[in-house]
Amino acid sequence: MPHKKFIRAGLQVRAVKIQFNSIRVKLTLFYTVILVLLLIVFHFIAYMLLSHGLRSDMYDSIEAYAETAKDTIIINGEDNLLDILTELNNSSNNEVFIYDVYTGEVSSSFPVIDDVRSTLSRIATVGTSTYTQGLTIREIQTYLHITPLDINTEPGKMLVVTRSADYIYNTVDSYKQWLYMAIPFVIIFGLVSGYLLSGYFLRQVKAINITAEKIDPANIIDRIPVKSNDELGRLSKTLNSLFDRIYGYSERQKQFTADASHDLRSPLTIIKAEAEVALMKKRKPEEYIAAMQKIENAADVMNDMVDGLLTLASMDSEPDVSAVADFDLSACMGNAVYDWQSPFENKGVQLIRDIAPGIVVRGDSAHFRRIVDTLVKTAFEHPPAGGSVTCSLELKGKDIVITVADSGTGIAAEHLPHIFDRFYRV
Repeated sequence: MPHKKFIRAGLQVRAVKIQFNSIRVKLTLFYTVILVLLLIVFHFIAYMLLSHGLRSDMYDSIEAYAETAKDTIIINGEDNLLDILTELNNSSNNEVFIYDVYTGEVSSSFPVIDDVRSTLSRIATVGTSTYTQGLTIREIQTYLHITPLDINTEPGKMLVVTRSADYIYNTVDSYKQWLYMAIPFVIIFGLVSGYLLSGYFLRQVKAINITAEKIDPANIIDRIPVKSNDELGRLSKTLNSLFDRIYGYSERQKQFTADASHDLRSPLTIIKAEAEVALMKKRKPEEYIAAMQKIENAADVMNDMVDGLLTLASMDSEPDVSAVADFDLSACMGNAVYDWQSPFENKGVQLIRDIAPGIVVRGDSAHFRRIVDTLVKTAFEHPPAGGSVTCSLELKGKDIVITVADSGTGIAAEHLPHIFDRFYRV
């Protein structure tokens, strides 16, 4: 029992390996990787735009407040400056200072932090234009805005406004945290959706695989169900067309084998029967001669049939392209029909020839001669004495038409579709 469990576990591991090497899994992983990369690129761009937008809003807001505070101070004068600064600091989340560039004195409604004082002494000079800078004060991210106060009596005075920028960094950090939390879910979503989507789009490949496994080489009747009209659907149609041709060829081969076996059986039966009858008892020399003549005739028939089979086999396997050349079809057909002149006269059947001269084609002249012989031989066997057989060759537009018509009983309509099948007999 433990041995069986071990075998099952081993088979499962092997199945996982095969599944991992499948196109479906590869497409799923590729889809997931692309999805994650797109997510990272998208969120990086969104992160940069969000950070830039928040900082721009901060710059605009602090600059607008600085202009409002400056107007308030100028309008109310400097007599009650500390009261004005106190009111400005209490009415907003900004801190407002007045910095004297010449003396380094900082006026404020609350104690001035050394970080602010040192920063002001470093960057503020007479004639300093509007200036905004980010700095860290007491471990708090802060934006500092400096602009001239524009008081004619005291030109060295600068208005300083500071505002905490923690909410900007908190917002950006929260966005990054959401991004980090979203990546695992995106990976899971990509794996699941990619696996399902690849399975949906590869269902045609599965149908091809199932059909290929079910097909019996001896009887190719199964066909691939076409579920789409994309590249895989067109491939399935092409394979179905190939299966149709192979099936048709296989059926013709089966019919050919059956017909050839039937036709070969007749002369063999005659040879065996004549030999058995001749050997049953002692007979006169004339009877032996007659039996041997029948056996010879049957052997000739079988020999002709075997030659025909060999010819057909050689043509099916590898046609002799070396025998292909331009030849006079009119002369070839004329010679073939002329050879039958005496047999027709002996039978009392009129042989009529209507062969247009000078028709040249490209092919194997021996095969054309054999075709004409077969047609004329078949026509020779059917009309009674007093009948006629007409052999004609004519050019109709781009087509060359060979006609062998006899005055016999003709061929029934149900046999016409099969008269060119090998070994078919009416």
